[in-house]
Amino acid sequence: MTHAAQTTGVGTEHRGALETLARRGSASVLGAGFSAIFGILLVVVVTNGFTPTVAGTLFAATSAFLILESVALLGTDTGLVKWMPAQIASGRPQDLPRTLTVAIAPVLAFALVIGVGLYAVAPSVSGHLVGEDAADVMTTMLRVVAIIMPVASVYDQLVAATRGTGSMRPTVMVENIGRLGLQALAVLVAMLAGGGPLMLALAWSLPYAVGLVAVIVWLRKLVRARMRGATGVVTDWLVVAREFWAYTAPRAIARVTQTALKRSDIVLVAALASPAQAALYTAATRFIVLGQLFVQSVQQALSPQIAALFARDESRAANSVYQAATLWSMIAAWPLYLVLAGFSPTLMGIFGEQYDVATDVVLILALTMLLATACGPVDSVLLMAGHSWLSLRNSVVSLAVNVALNFILIPIYGIRGAAISWSVAIVVRNLQPLFQVRRHLSMWPLDRIHGVVALGAVACFGSVALVGGLTDFPVVIDLAMLTVASLIYLYGVWTWRDRLGLGAFRAALRRRGRSRQARLAARPS
Repeated sequence: MTHAAQTTGVGTEHRGALETLARRGSASVLGAGFSAIFGILLVVVVTNGFTPTVAGTLFAATSAFLILESVALLGTDTGLVKWMPAQIASGRPQDLPRTLTVAIAPVLAFALVIGVGLYAVAPSVSGHLVGEDAADVMTTMLRVVAIIMPVASVYDQLVAATRGTGSMRPTVMVENIGRLGLQALAVLVAMLAGGGPLMLALAWSLPYAVGLVAVIVWLRKLVRARMRGATGVVTDWLVVAREFWAYTAPRAIARVTQTALKRSDIVLVAALASPAQAALYTAATRFIVLGQLFVQSVQQALSPQIAALFARDESRAANSVYQAATLWSMIAAWPLYLVLAGFSPTLMGIFGEQYDVATDVVLILALTMLLATACGPVDSVLLMAGHSWLSLRNSVVSLAVNVALNFILIPIYGIRGAAISWSVAIVVRNLQPLFQVRRHLSMWPLDRIHGVVALGAVACFGSVALVGGLTDFPVVIDLAMLTVASLIYLYGVWTWRDRLGLGAFRAALRRRGRSRQARLAARPS
């Protein structure tokens, strides 16, 4: 019998682990909220302030950049989140500096090579990516992002490393609020100043440099704090490098495939259709990212914690945390996806009149994400348990499915074909690790209480979304229906709060308050 079959609620047996997840998850979700706001603001500014061709070219260029940056990272962001908490949990904090060094050095060198190569080949590949009419704009943008490639790669590494030390604050403050907020603001300034493609690309890129300075300072403080009082012998360089790269090497490829799965469709739409179609598709997928950001924020909080639990051989606590993370993600994300599916025509209007034709993309992907959310952060569980090769295989299969379907469906159905392709790949990407986690780890994300949450979300928001999609009520009526549905849903969540494990959030806040009071009391007057 799996652990999932033994319980019908969350939050009793492993309360301490759930409180830790709640504490870190709360900060991460807060950051995800800011990230979502700034991400949508950036797309709104670009789609309303620049022509569809320039907007689509920017989205294609930055998507290509993010895919190449994932190549440069060599999977080290996941490796750091896996090994740093494991070293701390097993009494080896003195190895943290060496682990950081063996991770950063090859990435910096590789990112420099990729950046130089991209700068050199930009004129040759631009026409193939966006067509000859937009080739000059694409060349300019690719060369700007090529220059920032080494900075961005090290920045993303170090942000992941701060989570590896057990702190979510740098991710929230530096990444979600700082870099993404500055990026949206800089793009707005570029639009108001009447800037062209060069200024737009610089506005998107330069916040990485500001973020790098901030995260270096923060990470140094965190590592010194974790090493304070450490008495163990520092592990040999070769041993540290071998254990880190034996796990991380498969992630070098898997990280690329995962990023490509999220971004290759934008590049392919630009190449197989047009940059203007890529702008439509990017705008539509921004809403889907809203729910993904919440799920990813829970995943970011979960990964270092579950890595430490596996390092201490606490598999039952790990399963409890996994189920709680899935449940809390469903509570927040299912209502959002159901509303997106029902009201996509209204929501797409914020990007401009010409963007309302992309509503089918929102509908297809929103319904698909209901399944993905119900699987929980399953790939993180697989990775933190040490099965990086399985994760690699899953990523390659999913990417192959996505790319193959895109080449078939985009020429026929346009951006709807891209949405169908990504939807199928998302299903494959989640179901593979779901059954692997059950087979290899005897873990499962779902219980009866998850079914109750799903039914409650569908009853409250699915019905409203169906009515909203089939009728043409005024916006005021739609908002009134959503308000009533939200109140009923929140009342149900509050009534079931103990079974849903939500008391962990209250306990985590109390503990944080007591800890803060203790620190203040310890300060000399």
